[in-house]
Amino acid sequence: MKKSILFAAILMGVSVANVSVANNGLKIVDLSANTAGDLKVKALEGLKFKLTVENLQNKSYIIIKNEAGDAVYNEFTGKNEVFSKVYDLSSLPDGNYSFVVNNGKETIEKPFTISTEVKRTATPK
Repeated sequence: MKKSILFAAILMGVSVANVSVANNGLKIVDLSANTAGDLKVKALEGLKFKLTVENLQNKSYIIIKNEAGDAVYNEFTGKNEVFSKVYDLSSLPDGNYSFVVNNGKETIEKPFTISTEVKRTATPK
């Protein structure tokens, strides 16, 4: 029951916090979960994201998954007070992705979207 409530709370937070990066603007999205650490994803200029996880209690596994659930990137972290890393996602095609942090007991997932917008302009000569 406790896990169901935690899952529902995370799911509600994730559904509200969706990041779409199509320009060079700065967008900050926060999602917190006390036991797996505090997870923050910040969209930087271009297609660079800064992932910060605070208060990691255990060694953790960080994954970037595509919409099909396939891992496009993964790494292990040690037990840290703060883990922070900038990821350059410019090589990924447009689509829906998620940052996933798993500490062996719990999983936090932060979805984001990569989309390309083309602006057309006309200028008189």
